Amino acid sequence: MAQKILIADDELNFGYAMSEFLKMTGYDVTFVNDGKSALEKYQQIRPDLMLFDVNMPEISGFELATIIRATDKNTPIIFITSISDDVSVANGFEIGCNDYLKKPFGLKELQIRVQKSLLISAKQCELYTLGTITYSPEVRTLYNQDGSSTALSENENLLLEMFCRNFNQTCKNSDIVARVWGEKEIDPKRTLEATTSNLRKKLTGSTLVIESVRGVGYRLRKK
Repeated sequence: MAQKILIADDELNFGYAMSEFLKMTGYDVTFVNDGKSALEKYQQIRPDLMLFDVNMPEISGFELATIIRATDKNTPIIFITSISDDVSVANGFEIGCNDYLKKPFGLKELQIRVQKSLLISAKQCELYTLGTITYSPEVRTLYNQDGSSTALSENENLLLEMFCRNFNQTCKNSDIVARVWGEKEIDPKRTLEATTSNLRKKLTGSTLVIESVRGVGYRLRKK
């Protein structure tokens, strides 16, 4: 059975183009052009993924997502917008969107974003929303708001997952080494410093920082 996608966009030509393209790639697509109709369709068809324009009549995309997220924490939501300021983007992720598509974008990019969100959802991955980054430990990937992604090594992934589970708290060096490397024979200080340095580079440009707590360990926090 084809996966169901709900699109809500008040730009009729653009919405129709997205709808027809996704139908051609094998999805069961429902297209509406306002937030109120989108909420009604969501309740009727229970889609597998939703694409919402931010600025729509009746109910905005942000308002619509807020209503849905009150009871549905898992179905992927991708916002579509020409708004590009950081505050609006951050607000979208705080509401609970999985991705953000900034107009104009190509249909191939749309397909990639949809496939990515559905893949993560199908795996029922645990996700962390870290400012402008969505992090999936299972997929070992950082997803950025511009659609790009960054793969993590096995050790980087274990390290970041530990930091996320203890966000804003200091993780002791000894606990980190035991969790990430176990019984492997390594130089604990040098190996931990190198892995942390690599992870910091992959978080460059985000709102997060891995802070060294001298003589104790590390912690992940907002800048």
